[in-house]
Amino acid sequence: MGSVLIIKALEDGASVLFTTGEQCPTPAPERLDKGEVLIIPAPENGENIRVRGHAEIYTPEHAVNSESGLVIGGRSDESQQDHT
Repeated sequence: MGSVLIIKALEDGASVLFTTGEQCPTPAPERLDKGEVLIIPAPENGENIRVRGHAEIYTPEHAVNSESGLVIGGRSDESQQDHT
């Protein structure tokens, strides 16, 4: 199994949109409610994933909060702070 992305909604109505670099009709977004998790294969060349709303995105190397851009599991100084 290859790399996967895990997207966890932190609010109702977070959406995930899958696009390609080619000219094609806009696909319908996948809508997630708070607490829902979407597990998908990592995108191939030319594919993009857009996340709207408050969600956490986990990759094998990083974790990112989509609303604030805070790196949760990476190497930034912010990840070293106590967020309690």
